[in-house]
Amino acid sequence: MKTACTALIFFAVIAVTSLAAADRRWQVGTWTQVGIARTPFVGDPVHERMPPTFNKPEMTEVASYVIETNDRRYYLQSMVPIRSDGFDVRVTVGKPVTFAIEKKTAYIALDKGEYRLLVVKSERKKTR
Repeated sequence: MKTACTALIFFAVIAVTSLAAADRRWQVGTWTQVGIARTPFVGDPVHERMPPTFNKPEMTEVASYVIETNDRRYYLQSMVPIRSDGFDVRVTVGKPVTFAIEKKTAYIALDKGEYRLLVVKSERKKTR
């Protein structure tokens, strides 16, 4: 009985997740910048394992990105330290990207799934 309930819950979670991904408003843009930002809000697992005397708050390096569409520019930031998830290796400036924005989260669609990034800033592109 427990196995049946667990399987039912598992399939319900998968169904809800796939429906949420289908409901997103996907857009196409271009990667225009890749850089490094420092933030105290992302923990570094290596630093957190140190003894309390060495475990002082520290600025963690995270990747920052800029995506441009025809009318908007999105400034994004990774929510994990650099090189911890391998996403930064897949980004190439000048290449197209499929993404969706929901509040302060950007979902980036790649061949091996979705990645979430924090939307730091969203602005209209200046017309000349």
